[in-house]
Amino acid sequence: MAGKRTRGPGELEDEIMRVLRSHSDELSAKEIQRLATGHPPAYTTVMTALDRLEQKSLVVRVTISERKVRFRAAHSEDEHASRAMVSALDDASDRESALLQFAGNLDARDAELLRKAIAKPGPRGSG
Repeated sequence: MAGKRTRGPGELEDEIMRVLRSHSDELSAKEIQRLATGHPPAYTTVMTALDRLEQKSLVVRVTISERKVRFRAAHSEDEHASRAMVSALDDASDRESALLQFAGNLDARDAELLRKAIAKPGPRGSG
């Protein structure tokens, strides 16, 4: 009989990513299980979530030996947020409109940070 769901869809993956991003070293599934907040997830559930996160290229599996595997986040939280924003722009049917909508939602501090970043010379990726 299946256990009662204690988290909503995606919440365990989000929690695993929070745990991994808060540690600079690689963690085992048991360590992730222990460090998760709330009701501790089953080990097999953690492994299933880690497999899914690896398929999404969000987690890197580091094989130490045949029976010892550790995990780390593929990207920092900042890198992940940046990739999500670029992906959202790439998926928009009207990139210009989406970018203007985004810019219109920035507070003054964020807008100033963006202005300074754009003004800096350096390589830029092509969108």
